[in-house]
Amino acid sequence: MKSKFLVGLLTATMVIGCMTGCGSSTESSTAKTSTVAEKDTTATTAVEAGNESTSMEAAADATSAESTGSNSVETKPYKLAVGLPDSGATMFSLMSNNIKTFVNATGGEVVFQGGVGASADATIQFVEDQIAAGANGIIISPPSDSVIPTVDSLCSDAGVYWGITFRTVKDDAVKELLNSSKYYIGNCSEDEYSAGYKVMSNLHDKGVTKVAIISQAKGNTTTDLREAGANKACQDFGMEIVAEARSLTQASDATSAAESFLTAYSDLDAIFVVGTTGTGMHEAIAKAIEDAGRQNDVKLATIDFPDSMVSLFESGDLVTCAGLASWGYDPFMITVTLANQCMGCPISNTPVSYSCNMFDINDLDTAKAWVSRFGNDQTLYYDKDTMVKTYCKANNSGLTADSMQKAITDFTENSLSK
Repeated sequence: MKSKFLVGLLTATMVIGCMTGCGSSTESSTAKTSTVAEKDTTATTAVEAGNESTSMEAAADATSAESTGSNSVETKPYKLAVGLPDSGATMFSLMSNNIKTFVNATGGEVVFQGGVGASADATIQFVEDQIAAGANGIIISPPSDSVIPTVDSLCSDAGVYWGITFRTVKDDAVKELLNSSKYYIGNCSEDEYSAGYKVMSNLHDKGVTKVAIISQAKGNTTTDLREAGANKACQDFGMEIVAEARSLTQASDATSAAESFLTAYSDLDAIFVVGTTGTGMHEAIAKAIEDAGRQNDVKLATIDFPDSMVSLFESGDLVTCAGLASWGYDPFMITVTLANQCMGCPISNTPVSYSCNMFDINDLDTAKAWVSRFGNDQTLYYDKDTMVKTYCKANNSGLTADSMQKAITDFTENSLSK
């Protein structure tokens, strides 16, 4: 693992300048330019914790060799909108802090969707509202492929670039539409199928056979894939999903669902939270299990790491979970791609498709290690200096879709390295 000294040395030797030859101006951006000086940050960084990636170093080296000698970045001002509802969880705040840090440091501004909601109507309303508010770029996490043609039409008509976070596109007709879209910049997603399979496999290893699930509405591409993986594990290991509850948004909903499962199935072994947008869900389920006197025989599993992960492992309620190294890293990297497009320096001339690996946590020590790395919502994935020098193509002509994918792979694989 590289030391802080190496990071400091790279930072000291790389001088930032606005590079020429970035590409044509974006139609949705104003021609006015602004100069954004770099500033030191006191926030905790994943780099300081030992997460510096080799691809980041290579990109930084290239930047150093090609810099023009300026200490500031000249970019077009831009405005982004990220359609992820604020769940109130640490993972959302960490994500928004990283995106704000990058966007503000490169001459832009960003807003996020308010409230909790992930329906098709809410997605379209968000896009319409942000176009009307003057956004140059929009990120969404579409609840299904069916909403995508409408979003692309709205953005194309307005000359607004847009991208997808946390989702893959399955519908072939929609894929064809996006491949020909002038304003779609790409997506970032995870291997949701494998995550669903892995969690169910881990439950099998712990003697679980009968499972109830809490998930999103059918048609949600993320949870549909997770459930497909879980169902395949059931086939492979002789397990059974005996009950389900969907589209829960409040902790009280989770309590009611868990109580219903526990009453109806005396032989239930586990409740698996496949996906949720609400807060306090895991704690509510654990309490319902405890109140029913079933803590010894009914366990909790989840995808995406809850704020209460450590305490749930300590109490013995949670036995397995899977997720991204950090939930916000996916939207951060696709937003970086969108921001470069809006600045007039596209990372790719065709839509990108980034993939993030997921990993599982099955014990208290690993949970504690994860929380020490990503449990602080002020943690930065990369320090501000690195964000500007390495992930702003105006300063790093070597920034490509391939180098972005390499950085993503390095980050996710080394997220808990010491």
